[in-house]
Amino acid sequence: MSNIVNDVHDKLSGPLEEAYRVLRTNIQFYGIDKVIKTLTITSCNPGEGKTTTSINLAISLAKSGIKVLLIDADLRKPALAKHLGVINSAGISNYILGHAEFGEVINSTNIDNFYFVTCGPKPPNPTELVGSLTFTEFLKTAEEKFEMIIIDTPPLGSVIDCAVIAAQTDGVIMVIEAKNVAYQQAQRVKEQLEKVGAKILGVVLNKVKRDDYRYYYNYYNYYGSKSKSEKKISGLKRIFAAGR
Repeated sequence: MSNIVNDVHDKLSGPLEEAYRVLRTNIQFYGIDKVIKTLTITSCNPGEGKTTTSINLAISLAKSGIKVLLIDADLRKPALAKHLGVINSAGISNYILGHAEFGEVINSTNIDNFYFVTCGPKPPNPTELVGSLTFTEFLKTAEEKFEMIIIDTPPLGSVIDCAVIAAQTDGVIMVIEAKNVAYQQAQRVKEQLEKVGAKILGVVLNKVKRDDYRYYYNYYNYYGSKSKSEKKISGLKRIFAAGR
């Protein structure tokens, strides 16, 4: 391994830890017919929390004893190194361009079983790199050495990179910020993923206000009428449940 990071902060505790434990379990249930080893994480827009979700899910899996590799494949606006508080050292772009070996871009952390790969230098041709045979070979090698690979990708509402990566992985999770994504936009993103044959596992509804929790977990209120929050999540459920 190239670097040892001693200060990755584990913020999972209480309700947050339970939420990611549920997400982790749901992903594992999807693997009954085929084990989910490679997972793409994306969103519709920037700032919805896909990188934070990727990191927390990786930590949750690692704490359960699963050897996890988290890859920053957002070669346009990488955020993993910043979130982890580390230097963006040799990363996936270095490997694809032939400037680094596999082991040289893998970083270990102070959390057992949690490893990561940064973006590396931002290239001028991100889509070509993630669509290259070398990137595919990197994933195959990673599958031999790790039990789960999580790939943080650019928002699919902005560029096509995610779809290129998603076509090569076992499943996709969409991170959607509560009350911030239009039904039509989510529908377009879903259609893009379906065109490349990606398997959509589900949606993580992020940045939900505490007062809205009861609406997202209970579809009807005491009087039997739907709230605006319930209508929003019902719309998302219709989009991503169709065709599964």
